[in-house]
Amino acid sequence: MKKDVTEYLDFDDNFKRKVGRPKLADKETKRKSLIIAGLSFFAVILLLVFGYGSLFGFKSVNLLGTVNGAINDGENVLITDLSPLVKDITLKEKTARKVYLTVLPANANNKKIRYESLDEEIAIVDQTGKVTGLKEGETIIKATATDGSLKTASFNVTVIKDASGKCDFSSLNKNSNGVSYQISCDNAKVKEIQYKVGNGDFNKLSTKKLSDVFRLSDEQLEEKITLKVVYYPNNSKVTKYSTRTINNVTTTKKIDGSCLLSIKEVNSNSAKYDISCNNATVTKIAYKIGDGSYVGIEPSSLADTVLFEESDVTRVIYFNVEYMVDGSSTFKTMTKSSVIEKRYNK
Repeated sequence: MKKDVTEYLDFDDNFKRKVGRPKLADKETKRKSLIIAGLSFFAVILLLVFGYGSLFGFKSVNLLGTVNGAINDGENVLITDLSPLVKDITLKEKTARKVYLTVLPANANNKKIRYESLDEEIAIVDQTGKVTGLKEGETIIKATATDGSLKTASFNVTVIKDASGKCDFSSLNKNSNGVSYQISCDNAKVKEIQYKVGNGDFNKLSTKKLSDVFRLSDEQLEEKITLKVVYYPNNSKVTKYSTRTINNVTTTKKIDGSCLLSIKEVNSNSAKYDISCNNATVTKIAYKIGDGSYVGIEPSSLADTVLFEESDVTRVIYFNVEYMVDGSSTFKTMTKSSVIEKRYNK
């Protein structure tokens, strides 16, 4: 029976079935298997990301590495708004500065701007937005979008003279009741006037008049008085100041003083006046025509020409001047008049 079975299975008598652990793969086979497995894993990952990433919450990616939906589809995004960061620009002659714009939307395709000056005798501008002031005056710099949106913006440019300016005290006196001063300004504007008594702090006067008188107590007048004028030179926003100090008041000697007023060159629509003072300070100047009301003049303008409307009838111009004698608290006034010449048509 054993022989029959052996013959049927084509085993010979010497065949013995081997039992035990299977033979392991060699090193080369293992290395190839690992490479194949790694490539297969990588291929699965790529398939998930490129083809089926949306199933896992990702955006699918094309083979160029660009996320679908982020590719520029060719739409031309135009500028919708141009806004100057600073609209009003002030320049000195022969100086330059750039102008800046806010461009919306931020993703506009073409943000190139063209600049032009409406008066190139006053200021010029290059295509980077740099404005150069040439001479005193005003002009407008226009900015225009070049993307076809036709959006524009403008800058107001003022060019001022490149010159220094200053305010200083041309007269400063004190008497038994107060302090009188007179300020002269050259290409400058007064911001405020301050004073201090002795070594105390500065106090601000309520006036900006170039010529005035302010009161102090007898006790304060026994101290040295310092005045400070704070001013803007040459229309600048940067302030400067000048100071002047006077010592203790002396009342033992009375000082006489006076002012004289002259009216000359009176025409049908103008009149020139001139005021000269000796040991006195002018505090008010005014004029009127006929029975009209007085018109005030800056008290620091001691010589000037006033203009008024012509008339077919003869009129009179009146000048009224108030002044204070230096070293005293006495205010004096004087009034003078002159006939206005009538113009005759020939």
